[in-house]
Amino acid sequence: MRHGPASVRTMKQRRLFLLVMVGFALGLAAPAGATPPDRFSFEESGTELGFVQCDGFAIDLETTGIFHATVFFNRNGEVARFIVRGRITEVATNSVTGKFTTNRGVFQDFFTRIDGTDDFIHTVSGFDFLGKVGGHGPIVFQEVGRKVLETDPETGEEILVSQVGHDTLPDGPAAEAVFCAALS
Repeated sequence: MRHGPASVRTMKQRRLFLLVMVGFALGLAAPAGATPPDRFSFEESGTELGFVQCDGFAIDLETTGIFHATVFFNRNGEVARFIVRGRITEVATNSVTGKFTTNRGVFQDFFTRIDGTDDFIHTVSGFDFLGKVGGHGPIVFQEVGRKVLETDPETGEEILVSQVGHDTLPDGPAAEAVFCAALS
């Protein structure tokens, strides 16, 4: 799965988040005939010390975010789709010098049930990642646009099906090198 700057943490956190959301949404199945959407909000925050290890320093990550979700049901009361709108701020800090980047994300996650299954197609749209040195400096990384992901039935991992937009980050672990270079 291709993800932006905080790929290590974000992939783990998103997978957990998505599993929780899908489980929550499936548990919300309304009785037949009850079609109004269900809406809820939640906040997320946390700190991960040493989320990336660089040569001579670690990068610590502080995350805050607020999310608004809407769950839509089909005629049978089953979850048909849900949307999660998120605003997230991540501050990645060099543990030795204090130099930091600020990543701001404003995005929508759309989950649409694949007919006849409990699986969903996941689409992300918006400013998934936009990181700047010191929060105001030059753009260090950017992932803006639309991505469509599906779950690999063998591994349970999300895989990228298509992507349009602007992306300045490499895939996988190479994204960590971008952080190390920006914060050295």
